[in-house]
Amino acid sequence: MGAASLLLVVTYPLVKRITFWPQLALGLTFNWGALLGWSAVKGSCDPAVCLPLYFSGVMWTLIYDTIYAHQ
Repeated sequence: MGAASLLLVVTYPLVKRITFWPQLALGLTFNWGALLGWSAVKGSCDPAVCLPLYFSGVMWTLIYDTIYAHQ
């Protein structure tokens, strides 16, 4: 689970140069820890719990980073 995040970690700096939505890549990368943490504690990743947690974290990152970029 942790090694799967390496693709996101490597591509995030590159995404900043090719898209107008680097906040989305940042959210996908930063909030991978929610999936990793849940699976570390429970031993598996239950989609009914992990996916809403992950996507709500991505949305939060989109909101705060967009506000930060505009300031």
